[in-house]
Amino acid sequence: MKKVLLATTALFLTAGVASAEVSFSGTTQVSVSDTNSAGNDLNTHIDFNVAVSSTTDSGVTMSAGFGYDAGSQVDTADFETDLDENAVDGTGWSTAAPSLTIGYNGITITADGSGVADLYNGDVNSGDLGIAGSMGGLSFGLTTGISNGDDNSSMSLGYAMGDITASYVSTNNSDGRATDASKISLGYKTGDATITVASDDRDDTADAVQSVAVAYSMDAIKVSVSAASTGASGSSIGDDWDVSVSYTTGAITASLATDEDSVSKISASYDLGGGANAFLVNRSGTDGAGANKDFMAVGLNFAF
Repeated sequence: MKKVLLATTALFLTAGVASAEVSFSGTTQVSVSDTNSAGNDLNTHIDFNVAVSSTTDSGVTMSAGFGYDAGSQVDTADFETDLDENAVDGTGWSTAAPSLTIGYNGITITADGSGVADLYNGDVNSGDLGIAGSMGGLSFGLTTGISNGDDNSSMSLGYAMGDITASYVSTNNSDGRATDASKISLGYKTGDATITVASDDRDDTADAVQSVAVAYSMDAIKVSVSAASTGASGSSIGDDWDVSVSYTTGAITASLATDEDSVSKISASYDLGGGANAFLVNRSGTDGAGANKDFMAVGLNFAF
């Protein structure tokens, strides 16, 4: 959900003149979580975002934004509690350079002095300039650094033809420590099933990680099975595996998953309407190293 304000100020870019559009959006959450049975924690969180965009008479688009992030919230995808991005200074306001995107004729350029997300691993940055686009079934992306001798870079190529998809991505900064990596994958959709095979090669692993995954949809039910090697020398496909079943009907979404460590994950959400939903997540078991992975949380999300 978002609120839009049409600004009266004219923005100038290249040969055209355009009116700016300003949008406000965000989320709030209140939840109770329990990590490793250590006791309950009450979490409250707000994420408020302002975005500006414009389109020139010549068809060039521009967008940028900033945000306010404060408190702590349950990350239902990773079964953990996250602090806000600015917990160190406590202000909530992001002081990082804003990301600016410029688009024209199917090509998008992203400039960000704080770093552009790596195409192999979006949790780290590769340079501060990116370009992406598509032509027919072919898509491409490139990130590179131009500031202060920054030589981090990543690239991606993708192709889709009917039920077949293929992709290749590489980077020289896969983990933020200048580690080279590349991944190639091939997908095929047949009926209600999609099969994906991939090979993921990183300099800090003994062998490439080989994987195969199958996703099958049957009305409201979706079953996903994946098996992979671990990257250790001599590891084989199946040493690392995951199985999940999800069900969606009306306002209810629920899922159940487990893996080779027999760590079970249960999540459920109920859409309350008006941008609100209630959720419950539970993870239990120990990983291969014997670490307790128990986590439980219930809460409410609100979007505006």
